[in-house]
Amino acid sequence: MSDDWRADLADAVARGLVENGWDAVVDALGELGDELAVHPDAPVEPLVPSVPILAVTTCEAGHLGVLVNVDGRVSVHLGRTPDALVAQVSETAEPGLVETAEHYPGPATTDERREVLEQAGLTVPAWFSGSGFTETELLDACGAVVVAVGRAGTING
Repeated sequence: MSDDWRADLADAVARGLVENGWDAVVDALGELGDELAVHPDAPVEPLVPSVPILAVTTCEAGHLGVLVNVDGRVSVHLGRTPDALVAQVSETAEPGLVETAEHYPGPATTDERREVLEQAGLTVPAWFSGSGFTETELLDACGAVVVAVGRAGTING
């Protein structure tokens, strides 16, 4: 193939139309499109809920909350009690859905869990040791956001 891959692709499609017909070319392009959609370099649509979603889990500091706003921004909040956490979050956004996080079975390592969440369109916030919660708790709360979206179907776009 030359450096001008688009011209090569157009030539291949034209040749396919002549040699195999419209239906065969459409089927082949559809299959290639499906393969591209699951390619590791394919862009992932960000998780953008239609209502703010707050996922809550217990942690050393009390309760950890991960909030995903309707613009897709993800923020982390801490409160001594669930009510205090919801009150804190409500100062900037009124959660339309609150999900309690549990430890969800899935990938074993934190890197694998982060990858699964990123494939779901959720950018996992940074975690720092000594922040009052563990990375596992942060990932549990992020996982609960994705579960809440799946249950409620609250996605824009």
